[in-house]
Amino acid sequence: MANETFIMWFQDGGSRTTIWGREELKKYANQYDFNADEVIRTGETEMLCDLDGDIIGGVFREIN
Repeated sequence: MANETFIMWFQDGGSRTTIWGREELKKYANQYDFNADEVIRTGETEMLCDLDGDIIGGVFREIN
């Protein structure tokens, strides 16, 4: 999809990160341990803490 963008956010209220395209999404997924395929398929995913399973952030497809 041309000009597809995604937004990564964190529960602590830090700044949001704009991710430009699926290739960049997959790089961030490897770095931050989230499921890029789920974001592509459903439009969003959550990032969970390894220690307790709490939601620490997430990624969603931005609708332009």
